Amino acid sequence: MGQSPSRYLYRTGLLGVICALLMCASWAQVAKRAKKSSGPRALGLVEILVNGKARLQTICIMVDGKFFDGGTYKATPVPMSVLPQTVYEGTRNGVSIGLYTIADARAARGSWFGEGKWVPTGSEPKRAPAITSTKRTDDEEAPPILRRSDSPSTKTEPPKPASSKQEDPQPPLPSGADAPPKLKKGDNNKETSAAPESTAPAAPGAGERPILRRSKPGDAPQRFEDKDFASTEPVKEHFLAVSDVAGPEPRSFVLFAKPDDVVAYRRKLEALASQTVRERYGLKVDAHGAKKGAPSVAFTNAQMQTFDLTNSNDPVIVFTAAVDPSEKMSGAAAYSPAAHATVTVVARVDIYGELRKLLAEATDDHHLDVYPRLEFLDAADADGGGSGELVFRETSDGGSGFVVYRAGLDKVWTVFDSLRNY
Repeated sequence: MGQSPSRYLYRTGLLGVICALLMCASWAQVAKRAKKSSGPRALGLVEILVNGKARLQTICIMVDGKFFDGGTYKATPVPMSVLPQTVYEGTRNGVSIGLYTIADARAARGSWFGEGKWVPTGSEPKRAPAITSTKRTDDEEAPPILRRSDSPSTKTEPPKPASSKQEDPQPPLPSGADAPPKLKKGDNNKETSAAPESTAPAAPGAGERPILRRSKPGDAPQRFEDKDFASTEPVKEHFLAVSDVAGPEPRSFVLFAKPDDVVAYRRKLEALASQTVRERYGLKVDAHGAKKGAPSVAFTNAQMQTFDLTNSNDPVIVFTAAVDPSEKMSGAAAYSPAAHATVTVVARVDIYGELRKLLAEATDDHHLDVYPRLEFLDAADADGGGSGELVFRETSDGGSGFVVYRAGLDKVWTVFDSLRNY
């Protein structure tokens, strides 16, 4: 027996309704994700020194979707990103970890720094609730008294006798020609007028341009010296910080993978980093070594971090390492073990579990003019769109700066590069 047309139409209509609902839900998520902050939104690097002081180095600032150098934007002469009383929210892997409030700004090493105070989350002193006490009267402090029913509950005081002494009435003052002379005062309205209430000084540039997140003047900050901004000053820890008046709530960008997946990802990334290093110095990777997947270059201080930058469970992995000084790498004439060679790899995991290379760079101290060294700092929401960007410190032979990348499907897109004025 054939299927009835009515039942077929019913199933087709139900399937169409389900597809329409799924499309509406997906479009709602896309619309919610597409909502971005118009700025200004500043990004900086907070460094906690060994002596306990905290300095902030400005990176970039976003206004209406465009990125500008944080050290030059609206500089009169102090840039907008380090104006006093500007508040930055420190983040680690996208999670808020405290607030940094700038008290003063200083130019050093070709960049601008903020002098301020760092308050980690949970370290704020808890204020005890105010206790209000009422003073008890003498009757309340006195011991209880038993009263009988026939005794009056209250005492009546006898009326006070009227005072027999009366004040003499004042005689009326003479008027007219017989009135005593009076001294006439001048118009002292200008001198006796009340002074206007004093108000706190406005922030520099207030009312003339948009401002970042600000705070009220607080306690006197720590005293900074010139040596606190030297590149040789030891740093205990560092993290990124964002300042935005109406930006999105911070969220974690960390993706926790399974232990077996972590081991597999690390092995593949080491093989990819080894291939990048060998190709940088003109050494070819044999097919046997590439298929085997074992690293052919020895690394030290290897670090791997897995992120979910778009909140879609799509892993993006950042791998950084230094080439072991004991690595000879025979056949590479341009390689020197004492040149401090490093490698940085960014890869995306596809639906089949394979790595897709987005960025692979290797360099050393002798090739910084062509291949700058990339030091991964962290992932942060630089544009206020809810997704994470990858922030690196970039070092070349001409100096150091910062570069912000957005991970695409096949490559990374440069969002901001301070060395190339991008």
